[in-house]
Amino acid sequence: MPVEEMREDITNISRDVVSYYISWLREGTLATPDQAGRIGGSAARRAEEGVPLEALLAAYVNGLQGIFATLTADAGPDDLDAVLALGNKIFEFIKATTGAVASGYLEEVRTTVGQEHNTRRALLAALLRDESASATAGIAGIGLASEYLLLNLAIGAHPDEQEAGVNPTTVTRRMLRRLLAVFEAATDDQALNALEATGGIVLVPISSDMDWSKWSETIAEAGSAAGVTVSAAGALTTSSGVAAAAVQTGEILDVLRWFERAPGLYRLEDVLIEYQLTRPGEARDRLADLLAPLEAHPDLFETLLHYLGGNVNRRRIANLLHVHPNTVDYRLRRIHELTGIDVTEPPGIHRATSALAARRAGESG
Repeated sequence: MPVEEMREDITNISRDVVSYYISWLREGTLATPDQAGRIGGSAARRAEEGVPLEALLAAYVNGLQGIFATLTADAGPDDLDAVLALGNKIFEFIKATTGAVASGYLEEVRTTVGQEHNTRRALLAALLRDESASATAGIAGIGLASEYLLLNLAIGAHPDEQEAGVNPTTVTRRMLRRLLAVFEAATDDQALNALEATGGIVLVPISSDMDWSKWSETIAEAGSAAGVTVSAAGALTTSSGVAAAAVQTGEILDVLRWFERAPGLYRLEDVLIEYQLTRPGEARDRLADLLAPLEAHPDLFETLLHYLGGNVNRRRIANLLHVHPNTVDYRLRRIHELTGIDVTEPPGIHRATSALAARRAGESG
């Protein structure tokens, strides 16, 4: 630290603490609220300077340890009771003093982190609104990158939320904290994020060649760490294109949901056909209408959903629906008769899956 700082602030607070300790020994009075405030204020300034909390606490303990050693240097066997009483006194004083230190330090950290967090979110919000973000970036001390990876996340529910007696808010906070820790580590805490329980945006500055496999692994790691499923739509963009990229990746997430794709990272290139099939227009409407004949037959529609969901084993479907396997065969034949789609063949499965996705897209508006 600068010599001037050591001579003034550090020396003054050191004298103050020794003075408070002497009062505690002589009169049995710990530091008053004002005096504790001085200790906390000094700790807050150390937080501003980036002094680690563990180093600050160690400094107080080392100083009081030195005082104890000085006071007991000439103690003999007959002074044992007095030394023990002095040790108890110093431990009580350490407890009160380090409490004031930690409180002042952490309050400053919370304030600083909160301000930085709010400013970073404001910068991301400006980019998502397609506004000029240079002024906000200047305030946050963040330079706008020439290129970003925008990740639009859809987060599944955490299993713990369903447990009786468990506070879902606590589960959500823990889940988000663990998920964000993975992104902070992967980006050296350079990413901007606006995440909630069900998902949101993570914006990552890109300074080198894009490694999509790395980000696929990061998405999987984040989901594993948080204990949830994570589907992500990713796109490369400039700062001026963040708003448009957010819209497009949101549409990709819809496609993943409509086609019931597995969790993971997807780009537009990964779902080009599915994406185009679900764009608004006459083709999508006609595709969705292929399943219209089943609207009057909920039992057939339910059987189709199970079949397209991967349960192509008719006995398994029969068990799920509590019917005979022959009934499943009959229903599949009826679906073919009513819609013209033979879902027992690969082309029919693809056609029915696309029609179902088009139908879901139309219902979503």
